[in-house]
Amino acid sequence: MNSSFRRGVRRSPPILLGYAPVGMAYGLLAQQTGIEIGPTLGLSLFVFAGASQFVAVSMLHSGSGVLVIIGTAFVVNFRHFLMSAAIAPRLAKWKIWQRLALGGMLTDESFALHSLYFAQGDLDPTAAITLNSIGYVVWVMSSAVGHRLGVLIENPKAWGLDFALPAMFVGLLLPSCRDKPAVTAALTGGAASVILSLLGAGSWAAFLGALAGATVGTVISVTGEAEA
Repeated sequence: MNSSFRRGVRRSPPILLGYAPVGMAYGLLAQQTGIEIGPTLGLSLFVFAGASQFVAVSMLHSGSGVLVIIGTAFVVNFRHFLMSAAIAPRLAKWKIWQRLALGGMLTDESFALHSLYFAQGDLDPTAAITLNSIGYVVWVMSSAVGHRLGVLIENPKAWGLDFALPAMFVGLLLPSCRDKPAVTAALTGGAASVILSLLGAGSWAAFLGALAGATVGTVISVTGEAEA
């Protein structure tokens, strides 16, 4: 077995410990909100972004339109542009297909690990892509397992699953609120969504709220860096 491939495999356990339970939760919640296995796995295969998939499940369940869902997912996942830009300079010697393969399967967790190894001078593309590929496969498989478990559970309220979706969003949000821009963005987005919903914005409330939060957070972050 190629040594680079083995290094990628050895680095994967921390990623898998995070992907598996969240992927199962996503599949379970998708099933409980009435989404069939095909669309559920389709999101995992072609989106591969936990936060956006949970957003999509919630908005599909509430009857939101496709364009609103796509726009909201784009705003939620905009940080991927920043993550890719942060590591791109270190990949100048990689082949184009290697950069595309890494970027297409980049997540918050894999970005953290790649940043660590890249900073140490380990720029092996095979190890990095292997790590991402294993995480991708486990995410899709855990989504399928979660959906299957949802089929077996007859009364989701007895397990507290009617509260699981908002609880999952809180769990995804809190670890990200580590500084002033992130906290301000979260509070702004939440407040804007609630106000817009009360004003009758309907399914657009979440999208516009996310856009407002991201804009305010970015402005504060850029302003802070300029002052520093």
